Amino acid sequence: MKTERENTLTADAMALVSRLLQYPDEGFFADLPAMEATANRLPPGPLADSAESLLEEIKSHGPLVWQEKYTTAFDMNPALTLNLTYHAFGDTEQRAAALADLARTYAAAGWTPTTGELPDYLPLMLEFLSIRPEADRNAAVWRTLEGLGAYVARLASDAPAYAALLAPLAGLCSPEQADGNDPHPPVSGGL
Repeated sequence: MKTERENTLTADAMALVSRLLQYPDEGFFADLPAMEATANRLPPGPLADSAESLLEEIKSHGPLVWQEKYTTAFDMNPALTLNLTYHAFGDTEQRAAALADLARTYAAAGWTPTTGELPDYLPLMLEFLSIRPEADRNAAVWRTLEGLGAYVARLASDAPAYAALLAPLAGLCSPEQADGNDPHPPVSGGL
């Protein structure tokens, strides 16, 4: 029997959350039917429910309103930037080291990001985990994701639908929620 972690941390789930966290441009809205299909395939639970709810909210607002909501939440408020190492280190040498560590993790796995985003960009990290499920469980990606709980708490007041989407992952990425000695299980399943 699969655990809650294995049911939530599927490659499909990581890829879907990654896509839902990206800027809602024309391509994003064209992909909505595929995202809905993926959400419908997720195992029942909080992540599937929040993904379906977010998709309904996005569709009800339309492109221009949703782009404004996204920009207000993630681009206009430094406390909610999707670049997660910023929250832990600000713009310091420690952050530079963390970014370099993430870049090395991607390179060691043979993965080259196709966007111009920094390596700590949350959608990028989730995309990596969806493509490279066998990534080292103690890799820089998992260490960076350990701070997701505090991020979700800040996000809840300004972007509750996104906070709800990330909350199930935040709980599973937290070292306190670990089962036994394996705080970061490999992502299961395929795309």
